Amino acid sequence: MSIGSDLKTARESRKIPLDTISKRTKIPTKYLEALEENHFDLFPSHTYAKGFIRAYARIVGLDPAVLTRQFNAEIQPVEVRIQPKNIEAELEKNLGWRPTLDRPAVFRKADEEPNLNLEMVEEEPVRQDPSVRRRRDFTLRRGKWAEWVGRAAAGFLVLALAGAAVFYGFKWVAQIKWSSPKPETGVAENPVYQPLPVADKYQHLILKGLDKSWVQVSMDDGQSSSEVDLDQGETKTYKALKSFKVKVGNAGGVQIQFNGKFLGILGATGQVVEIQLPPDSNGDIRVPDGNS
Repeated sequence: MSIGSDLKTARESRKIPLDTISKRTKIPTKYLEALEENHFDLFPSHTYAKGFIRAYARIVGLDPAVLTRQFNAEIQPVEVRIQPKNIEAELEKNLGWRPTLDRPAVFRKADEEPNLNLEMVEEEPVRQDPSVRRRRDFTLRRGKWAEWVGRAAAGFLVLALAGAAVFYGFKWVAQIKWSSPKPETGVAENPVYQPLPVADKYQHLILKGLDKSWVQVSMDDGQSSSEVDLDQGETKTYKALKSFKVKVGNAGGVQIQFNGKFLGILGATGQVVEIQLPPDSNGDIRVPDGNS
Protein backbone atom coordinates (compact mmCIF):
# COMPACT_ATOMS: atom_id res chain seq x y z
CA MET A 1 0.00 0.00 0.00
CA SER A 2 1.18 3.51 -0.85
CA ILE A 3 0.73 6.70 1.13
CA GLY A 4 -1.91 8.04 -1.24
CA SER A 5 -3.94 4.83 -1.27
CA ASP A 6 -3.83 4.63 2.54
CA LEU A 7 -5.13 8.19 2.83
CA LYS A 8 -7.85 7.66 0.24
CA THR A 9 -8.98 4.33 1.73
CA ALA A 10 -9.22 5.85 5.23
CA ARG A 11 -11.17 8.83 3.87
CA GLU A 12 -13.62 6.72 1.92
CA SER A 13 -14.16 4.36 4.86
CA ARG A 14 -15.14 7.35 6.98
CA LYS A 15 -17.18 8.83 4.10
CA ILE A 16 -15.45 12.21 4.31
CA PRO A 17 -15.55 14.36 1.15
CA LEU A 18 -12.38 16.07 -0.06
CA ASP A 19 -14.11 19.44 0.30
CA THR A 20 -14.60 18.83 4.02
CA ILE A 21 -10.91 17.99 4.49
CA SER A 22 -9.96 21.07 2.46
CA LYS A 23 -12.08 23.34 4.68
CA ARG A 24 -10.72 21.86 7.90
CA THR A 25 -7.05 21.83 6.87
CA LYS A 26 -7.09 24.98 4.63
CA ILE A 27 -5.37 22.88 1.92
CA PRO A 28 -6.62 23.35 -1.68
CA THR A 29 -8.43 20.35 -3.13
CA LYS A 30 -5.92 19.93 -5.96
CA TYR A 31 -3.15 19.21 -3.46
CA LEU A 32 -5.34 16.70 -1.60
CA GLU A 33 -6.01 14.90 -4.89
CA ALA A 34 -2.26 14.95 -5.62
CA LEU A 35 -1.61 13.28 -2.26
CA GLU A 36 -4.09 10.50 -2.98
CA GLU A 37 -2.49 9.92 -6.41
CA ASN A 38 1.08 10.05 -4.99
CA HIS A 39 1.96 13.02 -7.22
CA PHE A 40 4.37 14.59 -4.76
CA ASP A 41 6.21 16.45 -7.53
CA LEU A 42 3.36 19.00 -7.61
CA PHE A 43 4.38 20.39 -4.21
CA PRO A 44 6.94 23.21 -3.86
CA SER A 45 9.08 21.02 -1.60
CA HIS A 46 9.02 17.83 0.43
CA THR A 47 8.44 19.90 3.56
CA TYR A 48 5.08 21.04 2.18
CA ALA A 49 4.20 17.48 1.14
CA LYS A 50 4.95 16.05 4.61
CA GLY A 51 3.02 18.85 6.31
CA PHE A 52 -0.04 18.18 4.11
CA ILE A 53 0.25 14.42 4.75
CA ARG A 54 0.26 14.96 8.52
CA ALA A 55 -2.78 17.27 8.36
CA TYR A 56 -4.68 14.85 6.07
CA ALA A 57 -3.82 11.86 8.32
CA ARG A 58 -5.16 13.55 11.47
CA ILE A 59 -8.55 14.16 9.81
CA VAL A 60 -9.00 10.56 8.63
CA GLY A 61 -7.66 8.97 11.83
CA LEU A 62 -4.24 7.72 10.67
CA ASP A 63 -0.93 8.08 12.51
CA PRO A 64 0.93 11.08 11.02
CA ALA A 65 4.31 9.84 12.31
CA VAL A 66 3.99 6.48 10.50
CA LEU A 67 3.09 8.11 7.19
CA THR A 68 5.89 10.66 7.54
CA ARG A 69 8.48 7.90 8.10
CA GLN A 70 7.08 6.01 5.11
CA PHE A 71 7.35 9.17 2.99
CA ASN A 72 10.98 9.71 4.02
CA ALA A 73 11.81 6.10 3.20
CA GLU A 74 10.08 5.93 -0.18
CA ILE A 75 10.42 9.43 -1.63
CA GLN A 76 13.82 10.90 -2.36
CA PRO A 77 14.09 14.65 -1.78
CA VAL A 78 14.07 16.63 -5.02
CA GLU A 79 15.04 20.26 -5.33
CA VAL A 80 12.05 22.11 -6.70
CA ARG A 81 12.33 25.68 -7.83
CA ILE A 82 9.37 27.88 -7.11
CA GLN A 83 8.51 30.26 -9.94
CA PRO A 84 8.05 33.84 -8.77
CA LYS A 85 4.52 35.16 -8.89
CA ASN A 86 3.07 38.57 -9.30
CA ILE A 87 2.54 39.42 -5.64
CA GLU A 88 0.60 42.58 -6.41
CA ALA A 89 -1.82 40.69 -8.64
CA GLU A 90 -2.35 38.00 -5.97
CA LEU A 91 -3.05 40.61 -3.31
CA GLU A 92 -5.46 42.45 -5.56
CA LYS A 93 -7.23 39.19 -6.43
CA ASN A 94 -7.47 37.74 -2.89
CA LEU A 95 -7.79 40.83 -0.69
CA GLY A 96 -9.56 43.19 -3.06
CA TRP A 97 -7.15 46.11 -2.88
CA ARG A 98 -4.36 47.46 -5.04
CA PRO A 99 -1.11 48.79 -3.57
CA THR A 100 -0.24 52.34 -4.51
CA LEU A 101 3.46 51.65 -4.93
CA ASP A 102 2.97 50.57 -8.55
CA ARG A 103 1.35 53.84 -9.53
CA PRO A 104 3.47 56.79 -10.55
CA ALA A 105 3.45 59.77 -8.23
CA VAL A 106 1.37 62.71 -9.42
CA PHE A 107 3.01 66.09 -9.15
CA ARG A 108 1.69 69.56 -9.64
CA LYS A 109 3.72 72.41 -10.83
CA ALA A 110 4.83 74.98 -8.29
CA ASP A 111 4.88 78.70 -8.88
CA GLU A 112 7.56 79.87 -11.16
CA GLU A 113 10.31 80.63 -8.71
CA PRO A 114 14.06 80.12 -8.91
CA ASN A 115 14.08 77.04 -6.64
CA LEU A 116 11.21 75.22 -8.51
CA ASN A 117 9.94 73.14 -5.50
CA LEU A 118 7.80 70.13 -6.37
CA GLU A 119 4.98 68.97 -4.13
CA MET A 120 3.57 65.46 -4.42
CA VAL A 121 -0.19 65.17 -4.51
CA GLU A 122 -1.64 63.22 -1.57
CA GLU A 123 -2.54 59.71 -2.64
CA GLU A 124 -5.68 57.81 -1.82
CA PRO A 125 -5.58 55.88 1.49
CA VAL A 126 -4.91 52.19 1.21
CA ARG A 127 -7.95 50.05 1.89
CA GLN A 128 -7.40 47.43 4.54
CA ASP A 129 -8.96 44.00 4.72
CA PRO A 130 -11.94 44.16 7.14
CA SER A 131 -11.05 40.78 8.64
CA VAL A 132 -7.56 42.03 9.56
CA ARG A 133 -9.05 45.09 11.22
CA ARG A 134 -11.55 42.97 13.15
CA ARG A 135 -8.82 40.63 14.39
CA ARG A 136 -6.72 43.58 15.48
CA ASP A 137 -9.64 45.18 17.35
CA PHE A 138 -10.46 41.86 19.02
CA THR A 139 -6.84 41.43 20.12
CA LEU A 140 -6.81 44.91 21.65
CA ARG A 141 -10.09 44.34 23.49
CA ARG A 142 -8.90 40.97 24.78
CA GLY A 143 -5.69 42.54 26.04
CA LYS A 144 -7.65 45.23 27.92
CA TRP A 145 -9.99 42.66 29.45
CA ALA A 146 -7.04 40.56 30.57
CA GLU A 147 -5.45 43.63 32.16
CA TRP A 148 -8.67 44.52 34.02
CA VAL A 149 -9.16 40.96 35.25
CA GLY A 150 -5.56 40.86 36.46
CA ARG A 151 -5.95 44.11 38.37
CA ALA A 152 -9.24 42.95 39.93
CA ALA A 153 -7.68 39.64 41.01
CA ALA A 154 -4.67 41.43 42.52
CA GLY A 155 -6.94 43.83 44.42
CA PHE A 156 -9.08 41.00 45.75
CA LEU A 157 -5.97 39.12 46.90
CA VAL A 158 -4.66 42.20 48.72
CA LEU A 159 -8.03 42.72 50.45
CA ALA A 160 -8.19 39.06 51.46
CA LEU A 161 -4.69 39.14 52.93
CA ALA A 162 -5.43 42.37 54.79
CA GLY A 163 -8.68 40.95 56.19
CA ALA A 164 -6.96 37.77 57.32
CA ALA A 165 -4.19 39.79 58.99
CA VAL A 166 -6.73 41.94 60.88
CA PHE A 167 -8.83 38.94 61.92
CA TYR A 168 -5.95 36.85 63.23
CA GLY A 169 -4.35 39.93 64.78
CA PHE A 170 -7.43 40.66 66.89
CA LYS A 171 -7.71 36.97 67.75
CA TRP A 172 -4.12 36.87 68.93
CA VAL A 173 -4.54 40.05 70.99
CA ALA A 174 -7.69 38.65 72.59
CA GLN A 175 -5.79 35.58 73.78
CA ILE A 176 -3.16 37.62 75.61
CA LYS A 177 -3.57 37.62 79.39
CA TRP A 178 -3.01 41.22 80.41
CA SER A 179 -3.16 40.56 84.19
CA SER A 180 0.16 40.80 85.97
CA PRO A 181 1.72 37.43 86.88
CA LYS A 182 1.25 36.31 90.43
CA PRO A 183 4.39 35.76 92.50
CA GLU A 184 5.26 32.16 93.07
CA THR A 185 4.80 30.93 96.60
CA GLY A 186 6.44 28.02 98.26
CA VAL A 187 4.44 24.84 98.63
CA ALA A 188 4.19 23.49 102.16
CA GLU A 189 5.21 19.91 102.67
CA ASN A 190 1.94 19.15 104.52
CA PRO A 191 -0.66 21.51 103.06
CA VAL A 192 -3.74 22.15 105.16
CA TYR A 193 -6.97 21.57 103.29
CA GLN A 194 -9.02 24.77 103.00
CA PRO A 195 -12.07 24.44 100.76
CA LEU A 196 -12.78 27.38 98.47
CA PRO A 197 -15.97 29.36 99.07
CA VAL A 198 -18.84 28.54 96.73
CA ALA A 199 -21.40 30.88 95.30
CA ASP A 200 -24.40 29.12 96.80
CA LYS A 201 -25.41 27.23 99.95
CA TYR A 202 -24.45 23.80 98.59
CA GLN A 203 -21.28 21.77 98.83
CA HIS A 204 -20.09 20.66 95.35
CA LEU A 205 -18.30 17.43 94.46
CA ILE A 206 -16.97 16.35 91.04
CA LEU A 207 -15.59 12.87 90.33
CA LYS A 208 -13.70 12.13 87.07
CA GLY A 209 -12.80 8.60 86.03
CA LEU A 210 -9.19 7.92 85.06
CA ASP A 211 -9.86 4.19 84.99
CA LYS A 212 -12.86 2.01 85.59
CA SER A 213 -13.80 2.19 89.29
CA TRP A 214 -16.70 1.57 91.63
CA VAL A 215 -17.77 4.70 93.59
CA GLN A 216 -20.28 5.21 96.40
CA VAL A 217 -21.29 8.75 97.46
CA SER A 218 -23.37 9.44 100.60
CA MET A 219 -24.71 13.00 101.08
CA ASP A 220 -25.71 14.79 104.31
CA ASP A 221 -25.10 11.89 106.68
CA GLY A 222 -26.89 9.32 104.57
CA GLN A 223 -29.97 11.33 103.63
CA SER A 224 -29.27 10.37 100.03
CA SER A 225 -26.68 8.19 98.36
CA SER A 226 -25.47 7.11 94.93
CA GLU A 227 -23.53 4.07 93.80
CA VAL A 228 -22.09 3.97 90.25
CA ASP A 229 -19.44 2.27 88.13
CA LEU A 230 -17.35 5.18 86.90
CA ASP A 231 -15.79 4.54 83.48
CA GLN A 232 -12.61 6.10 82.10
CA GLY A 233 -13.26 9.71 81.00
CA GLU A 234 -16.71 9.79 82.67
CA THR A 235 -17.57 12.65 85.06
CA LYS A 236 -20.13 12.69 87.88
CA THR A 237 -21.31 15.81 89.75
CA TYR A 238 -22.95 15.91 93.20
CA LYS A 239 -24.12 18.56 95.64
CA ALA A 240 -25.13 18.46 99.30
CA LEU A 241 -26.16 20.90 101.98
CA LYS A 242 -23.61 19.80 104.60
CA SER A 243 -21.19 17.01 103.73
CA PHE A 244 -20.18 14.07 101.55
CA LYS A 245 -18.85 10.65 102.37
CA VAL A 246 -17.13 9.07 99.36
CA LYS A 247 -15.94 5.50 99.02
CA VAL A 248 -13.77 4.64 95.99
CA GLY A 249 -13.03 1.04 95.00
CA ASN A 250 -10.02 2.02 92.83
CA ALA A 251 -8.34 5.02 94.42
CA GLY A 252 -5.85 5.42 91.58
CA GLY A 253 -8.61 5.58 88.95
CA VAL A 254 -10.62 8.59 90.24
CA GLN A 255 -9.84 12.31 90.44
CA ILE A 256 -11.73 14.35 93.05
CA GLN A 257 -12.61 18.05 93.05
CA PHE A 258 -14.44 19.59 96.01
CA ASN A 259 -15.86 23.13 96.00
CA GLY A 260 -13.55 24.13 93.14
CA LYS A 261 -10.41 22.70 94.77
CA PHE A 262 -8.59 19.91 93.00
CA LEU A 263 -7.79 17.05 95.41
CA GLY A 264 -6.22 14.74 92.83
CA ILE A 265 -6.18 10.98 93.39
CA LEU A 266 -6.29 9.57 96.92
CA GLY A 267 -4.44 6.29 96.59
CA ALA A 268 -2.90 3.61 94.46
CA THR A 269 -4.56 1.58 91.73
CA GLY A 270 -6.84 -1.08 93.22
CA GLN A 271 -6.80 0.50 96.71
CA VAL A 272 -10.13 1.09 98.47
CA VAL A 273 -10.34 4.54 100.08
CA GLU A 274 -13.14 6.29 101.96
CA ILE A 275 -13.11 10.06 102.60
CA GLN A 276 -15.39 12.67 104.14
CA LEU A 277 -15.88 16.20 102.81
CA PRO A 278 -15.61 18.78 104.28
CA PRO A 279 -12.84 17.35 106.52
CA ASP A 280 -13.08 17.06 110.28
CA SER A 281 -11.69 19.63 112.71
CA ASN A 282 -8.17 18.12 112.43
CA GLY A 283 -8.11 18.73 108.70
CA ASP A 284 -8.09 15.03 107.92
CA ILE A 285 -10.31 14.12 105.00
CA ARG A 286 -9.67 10.37 104.99
CA VAL A 287 -11.82 8.01 106.95
CA PRO A 288 -10.12 4.84 108.25
CA ASP A 289 -11.18 1.78 106.30
CA GLY A 290 -10.31 -1.79 107.04
CA ASN A 291 -9.72 -2.53 103.36
CA SER A 292 -7.35 0.40 102.73
